[in-house]
Amino acid sequence: MSNDGFEQLSAIAGLTREQDGISLTRALIRSLRQLSPDMHIVIMEVHGNRRMTLKGGTFAAHNISMRRFDESGQRVAKHNCVDDLAAVIADPRPVAYDSEADGRGRLVIPLTADIGPLRLVVIDHIATDPWLRAKVMQVVEVYGNLIRLMDSRERDALTGLLNRQTFTTLFELAHERAIRERQPELTVAVLDIDHFKRVNDTFGHLFGDEVLIHFARLMERSFRYTDDLFRFGGEEFVVLLSTPSPRTTREVLERFRRQVAGYEFPGVGHISVSIGYVSGSRGVLPTTLIDRADQALYHAKENGRNRVVAFSELGSQPVDDAGVVDLF
Repeated sequence: MSNDGFEQLSAIAGLTREQDGISLTRALIRSLRQLSPDMHIVIMEVHGNRRMTLKGGTFAAHNISMRRFDESGQRVAKHNCVDDLAAVIADPRPVAYDSEADGRGRLVIPLTADIGPLRLVVIDHIATDPWLRAKVMQVVEVYGNLIRLMDSRERDALTGLLNRQTFTTLFELAHERAIRERQPELTVAVLDIDHFKRVNDTFGHLFGDEVLIHFARLMERSFRYTDDLFRFGGEEFVVLLSTPSPRTTREVLERFRRQVAGYEFPGVGHISVSIGYVSGSRGVLPTTLIDRADQALYHAKENGRNRVVAFSELGSQPVDDAGVVDLF
């Protein structure tokens, strides 16, 4: 077997050892760089592009959000991603943009999924060598099959958001990222749609499911690409975010509350959301933070709904600190 063949097998083997979606995506970048170190690889997650059952909408650039995963961790402005990749998002087929001048170009490989987001593997500065591109396509195909399996385990089938079982792992990664990016505030926010049972009872569960889907799309468009979004079950959602200050945290959550209140949900009209949140500290268990955010949420529910409440606002109410340990 040629050295090229061994490199390809090694790249594929590296993917099969990973146990979660984030690690798998990192492994894909490493594996492709192993095939050709000169390539620049970015994986885009495209949210909001799927048709919604009752609305029946088609692709529109302003309705989607994109989350970028690459080696640098730098955020890319949404309009740049959409403008460059809109054609592939609307018609997900591999596309190559090559330059005859230097024998290199851009290769965009879309990976569709039933549960997770549409992913675009964007490879810049890739040689036009057909053998190299064939190997790249094969490695990406293996990644696509594996990430779909990961999605079926890590994501909520209705909304496509991350599920409750992935929270602890993502919390640890978010904590590491906050330290690396010198973001002092790591916040857990619990979001609960107000009077959701009334929506189901009045309009039926089909419309209730559509509300949940649109709510999830609003989350994807409103929060940053580095924030982790979860559906914990029913009408309860969780956001894991880092911000530079408590004031910014409050502003981000209030902005989302206003966006929900002003949004016209198909067939249902306007709804509202109550939000409780707590900013984490070093050594506090994720489950403890969820419990504290829940306490703040209950306070919001009991005091009129459609509001944002911080755990710190609850004063001297007793809190069980049995879950405090030095994890990090």
